[in-house]
This record gives sequence, structure tokens and C-alpha cells, in this order.
Amino acid sequence: MKLIYGTLFFLSLFSASAQINIMHFAEAAKKGFTYRKLDSLYRGQRLFYEGTREEYVKEENALLRRKSQIARKIFGIRTDPAAITYHLYTGKTGKFEYLLYEIRGRISPQSEKELIDSLRILLDNYRFGVKIVSSHVSSHFLNLGLIRTIPKGDSVISSLEAALSTTRPDTVKILALNQLELTKVPDVIYRFSNMKELNLSFNELKNVSIDITRLPKLQQIWLNSNQLTDGKLQLPKNKTLRILNIQGNQFTNIPAAVKNCRRLKSLWMGYNNLTALNNRSFTKMRRLQDINLYSCGLKSIPKGIVKMRRLEVLDVYYNELSTLPSSLSRMRKLQQLALSHNQLTQLPNNLGKLKNLQTLYMHHNRLAQLPNSIGKLKSLQILDIGYNQFSTLPNQIAYLQRVEEIDMSYNNLSEVPAPIPHLRQLKKVYLRENPVAQDLQLRERSKSIVQVLEGNDIQVSY
Repeated sequence: MKLIYGTLFFLSLFSASAQINIMHFAEAAKKGFTYRKLDSLYRGQRLFYEGTREEYVKEENALLRRKSQIARKIFGIRTDPAAITYHLYTGKTGKFEYLLYEIRGRISPQSEKELIDSLRILLDNYRFGVKIVSSHVSSHFLNLGLIRTIPKGDSVISSLEAALSTTRPDTVKILALNQLELTKVPDVIYRFSNMKELNLSFNELKNVSIDITRLPKLQQIWLNSNQLTDGKLQLPKNKTLRILNIQGNQFTNIPAAVKNCRRLKSLWMGYNNLTALNNRSFTKMRRLQDINLYSCGLKSIPKGIVKMRRLEVLDVYYNELSTLPSSLSRMRKLQQLALSHNQLTQLPNNLGKLKNLQTLYMHHNRLAQLPNSIGKLKSLQILDIGYNQFSTLPNQIAYLQRVEEIDMSYNNLSEVPAPIPHLRQLKKVYLRENPVAQDLQLRERSKSIVQVLEGNDIQVSY
């Protein structure tokens, strides 16, 4: 109790100051003022802001961009990576009160001081656009300077200077202008008529118009992590583009420009807030084979998704899905279905119609049963149902004759499901953190099944 009162008194002394208190983890620990103590005091049980999640995320991303700009300005482009890990503590008024940090990598004391002083000025003067109603703590990782990821080779150009000065633009296959803080698409891109890949990711682009007809061999465009919004992506009708990455922007729907890419195979739209997605969103995309809707705030999948009849990969990780449309079963070419980290409580009864499905990821949901049609997935090789609420599995599991790996970790299984030994191609079984894995008596009841599995050289992991 004395320790708690002492800590609270310590906090009150710091809170009396108008400025944020910034300390290295080691410095704070020497004072008996660790980040763990702060975390326990600032980590509340209720939501700490008023308004929508989208409003807060937009506000948080804006602040993160400001901090990234500061780091880039101080450290520039680096060949040796360095980063700052920090815990940021916000009071009930929305004012930042403490920042505890640690530097990873080598930087000079002068650069560290300049960084901390700049962050102090930014955070002392920052005001949230949403109302803060409770104190809270958040953890962050920020690269110090720009560590660019660019391909290597004679056919690659990775700077505007080189793009303007080269005397052999016809030899360039990849133009990598990523992470250059560009605010518009440079006209120099049209020098490279043989270019196959254009990378404009991690810039500051708010409006993009690319005349693909002037780039007849262009197959890939990377525009991820910019600031594009609905209507701000312009691409003319073309039959050349195969891959389009527009993740991490501010789209609410699939852009109309995507429909102009008649032979597009892969579309990556993760980390957009797709609140306007509807049945019509998937029209004119029949050739698409791979779509990524990772962390897009989806509460449902429109049944119109079935219009993408050639789709082979559907990734909807980290959304808020509680059900799936039954029309999903009509996507007969689907090979990989990634449904993990959602709120699913049931699966469509006709799931077994996906005859070509090879991998099914469903971990981190709220599932307690599988449909009986699961046994009709004759091509299935990997089944991951970990972190759910299964206490039994249907006998139809025994018909999955091509399954090589089943992960049932973190469920409520009190015995190894009886159908498991009947899987002829099985190589790995994961049972971690189930009652059967933790209770010796329960494990003894399944001993004969485990012996059969191990006798067939199947790896069983508890």
C-alpha cells in the first residue's frame, strides 16, 4: 500500500508540470519508476475516448506521421537501422504526461537529444481531435531515419536523380521511388517504356493519375501506404496490369480505377476502412485471382463477392466478421481461405462445396463446431482452427484424406478427436493449451490414439 501511495505521489509531482516528462527506461527504473508501474496506473478497463474508432485511428495515424517526419528530418537515409521503442502515457484531459523510451541501434548523443527535444515540443503542443475521457497508455515503435527497401540489379533505378539522368531508360525494368516523401507522381516515370514494376509506396501521395497506355509493359504498381481517398486514383482502361497494391490508404470502397484493369490478378486493399463495400463493389473483376482485405473494419462480406469466380485466395484477417455469406461456396476455384482474427461463431453449411480449397485458416474466432460438409473438402492440406471453442470435432474430419497439418491449439478438447488417426497424409497435429494437453488423466485416455499417430511418424505437439 505504501508503494502505491508513493507512486501516486510521485505521479502527482510530475503531473504538476506543464511539460511532458521524457525518460529513458533505464533512468526511470533507477528511480523506482518503471514503465510497468505506469502501465498499471494508466491501463484502464473502459474506452478512453469519445467518438468512433475510425476518428481515433485517423487522429493517431496523423500524430504518428508527424513523429515519423521528425525522425526522417533528423536521421535522413540510413544504412544501419535504428529505432525508438516507447510507451506514451496520456492523461484524462488528452494531454501527454509521460514518455518512457529505449533506443535500438547506434545513434549519436546529439541526435538523440535533438529527437527527444523535437518530440517534447510536438507532444507538449499537440491536442487530440477526439475527446479523451480516461487516461491510457500506448506503445509504439518508430524507425529513426529512412531504411529503404529496394531491389538490386542493373535494371533497377531507385532515385529521381538517376531516373532523370540515365541515358538508357530502355533497360529499366523496375522503377523504385518508394519512401521519398513524394507528393505527386513524377512525370519522369514515362521515360521508361519497358518498365514492368513501378513502386511509389510509402510516400505522401493524395492524388494519383497514371497513364498506363504510355507504359505498355507495366505489370505491377505499388501505391501502398500513401494518403489516397475515394476518387483520387485514376488509371485508364488497360490489359497489362497484373498486380495492384493500394493497402494502407483511406479508401472506403474498391476504387473505380481497379475495374479499368481488365486482366488484374492480384488486388491488395488491406488497412483501408472499407465501410462502403457492397455487392456492386466486385463487378468487372472476374479475372481476379487474389484479393487481400486484411484489417478493413469489415462486419460482413457482401454476397456479391461471388462475382469473382476465378478467385483463388481470399484474405480477410483481422476484421469483425460474425458470419459468412452462403454464396461463398460458389467460388469453386478458391484454394486459400484466411478467416482468422474475426468474430465468427459459425460457418456456412455448404462450405464443403469448395472442392479446390487447400488451406483453411480460422484461428482466433469463436467457433465451437464445424459443418458436417467439412469432410467434402477433398483437396484440403492445412486446417488451422486454433484459439476457438471446440470441445469436439465431427466424424467427417476422417474424410480429409489430403490433410497434412491440423492445428487445434487453445480450444476445449478433453481428448484427441477419434477421426484423427484415419488421416492418411497427416504429418503434424498441434494440441497445445487444450485440457487434453494439460491434464495427465485426460491425456492418458487418449494415449492409444497418440500411440497410433506417433507410430505413423506423425508429430504431436502438446
